[in-house]
Amino acid sequence: MNDKKTVLIETNVPIPAGKQNEKEPLPNLPLKQMQPGQSFLLETKDDDHTRRKLSAVRSSIRRFIQTDNPANKFRVFRWTEGRDRYGVRVFCVSDDEINE
Repeated sequence: MNDKKTVLIETNVPIPAGKQNEKEPLPNLPLKQMQPGQSFLLETKDDDHTRRKLSAVRSSIRRFIQTDNPANKFRVFRWTEGRDRYGVRVFCVSDDEINE
């Protein structure tokens, strides 16, 4: 008995409108120019926006490390300053700071 199901390929099915079409690109992140001890804040609108940007920033850093092989490392955090400023903060750190 064969329980494998066949997947049917369809043509001309319209793509639904929604969040997929509303992607907000990341700005150019200054990773190459950063030195240990420096950081930047990518501000976000709400918790869901922060979660999406956190994931996008981590992916961008991963690609940067794979292609540029920088000497420095990066740490990424959800960040809150007061009640009205929050987002994703990226720190540039040296290998020594990571091992502490």
